[in-house]
Amino acid sequence: MPTIFVLNVEEFLPLVAHAREVPDYQVDGPRLGYWRISAPQQISLKRKTLGFKPAVWHGALTGGLVGQITHFDNDVLTIIESAA
Repeated sequence: MPTIFVLNVEEFLPLVAHAREVPDYQVDGPRLGYWRISAPQQISLKRKTLGFKPAVWHGALTGGLVGQITHFDNDVLTIIESAA
């Protein structure tokens, strides 16, 4: 199950708020200073939808992840389940 861990700071809270609105995403936390966002198939995020400036966007994965990044550029991030 693709999962990202999001540092519980104000700059990243729009990501958590957005994830709560996506029916397939599960949001847990915060716990030990991090939110956990997971999905059964993939997590796909768009920078402009989140309102992130590029520096915040590129720092969004500093909490870590479980899965495989299939796309990550200045506008789109897609994470799928890791291949076995």
